[in-house]
Amino acid sequence: MAENLCDTQDPLNCPICLHLLKDPVTTSCGHSFCMDCIQECWGQDASMRRAYSCPTCRITFNQRPALSRNTVLAEIVEGKKHEVPAGPGDVKCDFCQGKKLKAVKSCLVCLASYCQIHIQPHYESEAFKKHKLVNASPNLQQQICPQHHKALEVYCCKEQKCICVVCMGDQHSGHKTVSAAAEMANKQEELKKQQRDFTQKIKYIHKKVQAFQNAEKIHQHSAQAAVEHIDRTFHELISYFQKRRTEVRQMIRTQEKREIAQTNGHMQELEQQISNLEQENDKMKLVLHTEDHIHFFQNYSSQSRLYECTTSPRDVNDLLTFDKVAESVSELKSRLINLCDEHIDKISKKVGDVQIFKTTRLQGMDSPSSSDSEWE
Repeated sequence: MAENLCDTQDPLNCPICLHLLKDPVTTSCGHSFCMDCIQECWGQDASMRRAYSCPTCRITFNQRPALSRNTVLAEIVEGKKHEVPAGPGDVKCDFCQGKKLKAVKSCLVCLASYCQIHIQPHYESEAFKKHKLVNASPNLQQQICPQHHKALEVYCCKEQKCICVVCMGDQHSGHKTVSAAAEMANKQEELKKQQRDFTQKIKYIHKKVQAFQNAEKIHQHSAQAAVEHIDRTFHELISYFQKRRTEVRQMIRTQEKREIAQTNGHMQELEQQISNLEQENDKMKLVLHTEDHIHFFQNYSSQSRLYECTTSPRDVNDLLTFDKVAESVSELKSRLINLCDEHIDKISKKVGDVQIFKTTRLQGMDSPSSSDSEWE
């Protein structure tokens, strides 16, 4: 069956499928159908044991007709397939009747636009050989001199605009003029050169973009690696200072326990001496208060010797507090903070030096007089 849907009243449509004919065949009664459509129709007639008939006029045939491709009709249908209807924004053919086809050329002499079919006389007939054909234009009037109604086919170099041949001898007399087509060719060469320059610049900038993309990835990867290294380093520093803090705390507590133990031992000895002296003192009081001279002399000899202390009291050291230790730790803290601040300043400067862009401006991007080699 045919593929292109068309007007149901179009004689080139198959009466069975109502689409544009595909592989058209014509029966002896003069009606045309798609080869597949009529074969399917007659296949149904055979299956139902009916006489073969024309689907259009209902004429019957004694036997199934032999069908052959209608070459002329097929060529007409093929030509119709290539016809392009004018759509929104397309230039319409001025000579199509009914449905307008898309124009492919416009004539500056006829001031009309033509489809692929109606433009053929301009190619084949000698009468149209000198007509100026251009691509289909919706604004033909803009290509015609409004004063002399002639084609604008001459270019005035002084006023830099297109004029007609009559204008050359009128208000543009004495001006340098050239063919508009020739001038357009020159301008096109200039534009081509600019286009080549733009192409080189685009390639150059594309390379720069790629370089910046690669640099961005490297920069991000390096930043992540640096952050991870910093985290590890500061974690190690924290662990180190925690270990040192534990050591200093342990030293202080060990010294504290040792000194307290010694002090407690010494105080126990002194307290024992006090107890012994008090006992001797009590005995001495009894001797002193006796009135019996015999008793006195009997006990005098034992009390006349002074009790000798086994341990001499020690003096208290002036450095009995850990204030100096605290001061030393505070000094360590101050020095570490200053050292850390000093290195943080250095680190900050080094961080600021890590840049994707160079400090100098990109030559060639900012200077309009840069040479082409800078972009290659």
